[in-house]
Amino acid sequence: MKCFLKIHKQSTNQIIGVCDEDCINLHLKQGEFNYHVSDAFFRDNLVPIEDAIKILENSSNFNAVGKNIIKALIETKIIPPEGIIEIEDIPIAIKFIF
Repeated sequence: MKCFLKIHKQSTNQIIGVCDEDCINLHLKQGEFNYHVSDAFFRDNLVPIEDAIKILENSSNFNAVGKNIIKALIETKIIPPEGIIEIEDIPIAIKFIF
């Protein structure tokens, strides 16, 4: 399985957007909350999920969307299951460390 992965660099910091291939451009809504899995933030390299996990293991900041990438993040203990939210049955994880 593959996912889109995009690294956004700002001076000494970076944030990574990663999503399952089939989640790109989804518009998710739950009550007043809207979440767009946008091309601008997520689409860059299409990589195997295993390669994305190797990058995310060392990342302090990322947004991850999709059943396959979230499953891999939980299996590798990068994100605990209780750190996941779901909107319209699509799991989302956000990791942000200062």
